[in-house]
Amino acid sequence: FQRVVMNNEVLGERAQNAEGAATEEQSRLKQYKNLAKHEASCRRHFVFQDMRRRRTECSVELRKQKRDDLLMKRRNLVEEDEEDELNVSEDGSKQQPEGGNKKPPAPVLTCDQVVEILKNNPDVQQTRDAFESVRRLLSKSKNPPVDEVINCGLIHALVQGLSIPDEKIPYECAWALTNIVSGTSEQTVKAVESGATGPLIQLMMHADLNLAEQATWAVANIAGDSAQLRDFVIQSSGVEALMVLCSKMGQLTTSFVRTLAWTFSNMCRHKNPHAPLPVLQVLAQGLLRLMQHEDYNVRQDACWAVSYLTDGPDEQITLARDAGIMPFVYKHLSEDDGLVAPALRVLGNMATGNDVLTQTVIELGTLRVLPAVARKAKSSSIVKECCWLISNVIAGVPPARWDPSCSWTVWTAEAMAQKRRTQQQIQAVIDAGLLTMLVTIMQTGDYRCQFECSWALANLAQGGTTRQILELTGEKPMAALAVALGHTNADLLSNILEVIYSLLTAVATNKPDKLDALKEEVEEAGVLDKLEALQENHNEKVYNQTYKILSEYFSEEDENEENDGETGNFYNF
Repeated sequence: FQRVVMNNEVLGERAQNAEGAATEEQSRLKQYKNLAKHEASCRRHFVFQDMRRRRTECSVELRKQKRDDLLMKRRNLVEEDEEDELNVSEDGSKQQPEGGNKKPPAPVLTCDQVVEILKNNPDVQQTRDAFESVRRLLSKSKNPPVDEVINCGLIHALVQGLSIPDEKIPYECAWALTNIVSGTSEQTVKAVESGATGPLIQLMMHADLNLAEQATWAVANIAGDSAQLRDFVIQSSGVEALMVLCSKMGQLTTSFVRTLAWTFSNMCRHKNPHAPLPVLQVLAQGLLRLMQHEDYNVRQDACWAVSYLTDGPDEQITLARDAGIMPFVYKHLSEDDGLVAPALRVLGNMATGNDVLTQTVIELGTLRVLPAVARKAKSSSIVKECCWLISNVIAGVPPARWDPSCSWTVWTAEAMAQKRRTQQQIQAVIDAGLLTMLVTIMQTGDYRCQFECSWALANLAQGGTTRQILELTGEKPMAALAVALGHTNADLLSNILEVIYSLLTAVATNKPDKLDALKEEVEEAGVLDKLEALQENHNEKVYNQTYKILSEYFSEEDENEENDGETGNFYNF
């Protein structure tokens, strides 16, 4: 009785320690937004976590962040031929060079001169010259005087100029405002606070398409600044204006449609928070039309917009599927990297959704073409995206309920159905020959690609059937896994150790006659040496996984017992 009580006390203490460790582990993992928690080592005792990994603000974009920031804001510059015709005089105004045959443009006035003109009841021509000067000042490629224009109060005049019934003045004002809202967030907010958004949105639907395009450009800059300003554009009927433009897309120039597609991407871009679901549903209909445009740049920006649209919860991802966009996304996989990159991002985002959305990716035929996409890719980022997509297709770990009165997991009917769907999707990956691709990339790819491969293989080890896990042994993966074990990242190491343990367990349980051959492969590939070195790893999880592999499959105890029997040594000290 005393021994039973003592054991219960020990078990209680261990349970408390385990609970504390679990809490600590959960807190630690929260710091890594793009990671899911592996639970396979205690698969029968804990609730499974969703292994599909959505992207976060911290994820590395395929397009470099600097370029991405530039795409959110665009400025109009003075045209080159105009620059070539002008010289800068001592007073700072630009004049036509001597001997020129063309009519000299009006001198560029300073901000103070413009203010004086506008204060003194100017005529139409003076007003035109004043606003043209402001626009040309703001179109300098280096250090445009945006703050000076704002501080002089000219931003209010520019907003008023948008409503003047003249063929030139609203255009000059819209151009100048475009360059103001292409600046810092503070400068953009100043324009919005001055009332620029509403008039610009109205001009988006103007009969003069040049003016309408310029106004659209400015509105895109406002929407691209932040989620708050995007929402203000929505509240100011910006979405309705965009859809009006979509309805007459056949009348627009290619340049205008490019601006329109880029505006859509800024409307969908921000995540904190996303645009309201009804708004995204409307935008998805416009994106469907843009995805079918003949111009390469239009389709590229439209596809990036769809990638932003689908970078969210299942309800958002479903919008792209229901709008009929996905077949056009899939077609981009046969294009160059410029279109493949956003297409992979969309398909990868969809694979992070529920099993129905993941099945959409499979049914499009995506898995069959991924090896070719990876082979022809000029950038390793494309290869990484392929591996990330595969990992999410494999990763549909079914939910389970832990019953504390039992020593096993209680599976509901829903959980069993989801488990079967997951295994069917894993089989689709195997049938497409993607295990070969993953093992090859694991051995020859760069670190980022290896990291994504480690998630894919670990997800297979956790969610696949025994037969599916055994499929991996046919790829002779140990040499590739040995390469990955040379890294120091604890999550990558944990993934690889999970794969090694699952392979050894599957073979030992179902094909014990082949276990020695697998262990020999482990040793010849150098995996065993690296496992022994990992016993010194400071990460507790890595150490425990390593110890479990070595103690269960590479222990010397059995050999010692056999040797003791042969030598007749019956005495143990």
